[in-house]
Amino acid sequence: MKAIRPILSASILLAVTAAPALGTHGGIHPTFRTEPTYFHCNGQTKVYQVNWAALGLESAYVPWNTTPPADSVTDGAGCGGLDWGGTTNPLYDTTFRGVFNGNLRDMTIRIHALLLSQARVDPTSTLRLEGDIDGVPIFPPGGQPNHGRTVTVTPVKSSTGVSEVYEFSITNLGFATDVLDEQGNVVDVEHGGAALENGDGEMEHVITLFIGHHGTGFGQDPAGHKVGAWAWDTTEVPSGITFNPGTLATAKVAANLPQL
Repeated sequence: MKAIRPILSASILLAVTAAPALGTHGGIHPTFRTEPTYFHCNGQTKVYQVNWAALGLESAYVPWNTTPPADSVTDGAGCGGLDWGGTTNPLYDTTFRGVFNGNLRDMTIRIHALLLSQARVDPTSTLRLEGDIDGVPIFPPGGQPNHGRTVTVTPVKSSTGVSEVYEFSITNLGFATDVLDEQGNVVDVEHGGAALENGDGEMEHVITLFIGHHGTGFGQDPAGHKVGAWAWDTTEVPSGITFNPGTLATAKVAANLPQL
C-alpha cells in the first residue's frame, strides 16, 4: 500500500470542476478523474454484522473496486448488512471502506435497500452519514447528528421490485479553481481538500463511510430503532460509489474538512 499523506485544505472549500490551467505561473493544476466503483462481499458469511461479530471491523468492512458484479442473486451472489439506526458503532451501521487514487472533489453513493415487511411509508427517507478520508473526519465535530450530517433522499424502486435505490452526493471534498488577473490570464490555481496533485494524481486516499437511516419514515424494531437492510454485489443490486461524477445526484450534502 502506498504511503498516505494527510489531507490539506485551503481557507475555503468549493465544489467546482476546474479545467487544467493554461498559465505558466508554475505550481500544480489538479484535475478530477471520474471513476465508478462497486461494493463487494467480504468476510465468511453474506451478512456484514455476522462477519463483524466473528472477525472484527478490520476484516468485516465492505470494500469496493472498479469491477461490476458479474453474478445474479439467482446464482447465489450478493451480500448485505442490517441498519438498526445506530451511531458509528459498526455493529449497527454497515461500514464501507476502500481507496481512491488521485484528486478527489466529490462522490456519489448509490446503494440498494431491500424492501422489508416494515416498509418505508414516506416518499422520502433521511440518512445519517459519517466518515473520514485518511483518518480526517469528512464532517468534523460540531455537526449533527453525532458529528455527522443528514441527507434526505427520494428512493426509487428498482426494476426487480425487491429493492429501492438511494442515491446522494457528498461534495466539497476538494477543489481546484483558476485565479485570473484583470486581463483574464491564469496567474494561480487555488486548491485544497483532497486535491493535492498535478493532473489526476495517484496518491492513495483511504475512505471510510457509515450510512444509516435517521428519523421517521422507515420500519422500527420494538425498541424504536430504525430498521433497514442494505444489499450489494449482484447484477440486480450493483451498489457502489462514483468518484468525481460528471453530474451530481439531486440529493447532496457538503463536507467540511478541517481548514489548513
